[in-house]
Amino acid sequence: MKKKIIVLAWILCAGAMVLNAQTYGNDADPTPKMSSTFIKDPGFGGRVNFGVTFAPTINWMYPHTEGYDKNGVIAGMRYGVNVNINLTERKNFYFSTGLFAEHAGGKMKFLDNIPIGSFLVADSVPTQRTYRSIYLTIPTMVTLKTNSINNFFICGNAGLLHSFNLNATATDSYMIGTEVWSRERKDSQEAALFKEAFIAGVGFEYSVTENMRAGLMVNYVQSFTNYFKGKGKAQNSLSKLDQRANLGYVEIALNINFF
Repeated sequence: MKKKIIVLAWILCAGAMVLNAQTYGNDADPTPKMSSTFIKDPGFGGRVNFGVTFAPTINWMYPHTEGYDKNGVIAGMRYGVNVNINLTERKNFYFSTGLFAEHAGGKMKFLDNIPIGSFLVADSVPTQRTYRSIYLTIPTMVTLKTNSINNFFICGNAGLLHSFNLNATATDSYMIGTEVWSRERKDSQEAALFKEAFIAGVGFEYSVTENMRAGLMVNYVQSFTNYFKGKGKAQNSLSKLDQRANLGYVEIALNINFF
């Protein structure tokens, strides 16, 4: 039994010597070694911080009217000022809001009656229409961030986008006989004033300084309100059906936050 204890003690002593050698190095320098990575952001900050965001987007529409189909995507953008309210002592849990301009829309194809001049109407014309709207958007989201990983922070957010339509247009293209026609018209009378959408995404931030981070988020956005006004205010002239569609897009959000 004593021999076993002596052997165990020898093993522990040898292990301690190995760890000691790895800590101080071959020159037995007792000076503590500093980490090779300088932590710029210790993870503590004020209650409120501000930032700016620019996000290019790829937009589409989900039609819900009989005879309507998706017809591709359009480019858009979202940009503005974000406000983050820290809900914990560390920089981990935020309520995020702000004020943004949002350029969104999509493409659909369907049959429609097309007026030609003042008195003629072409019936059942295959029509391709591109919708574009500019919204004033206020987000309400929850944002989660990890502690520092070599000055990087993994982030995730989810919440709602509350949007008010400022301007809307529609551009039609169609063929009558052998001629291709194109027409742009203001569509503010058909587009709904209010849009409600869900947003969720993941990404990362990098600590540039203790008080500034640059980040990138990939977000998915899906509206759950109708793009068009209801109750006969936005109908297909051929079928007399109310137009119904939802907006969706994917964005790559580039942001800078100041703590």
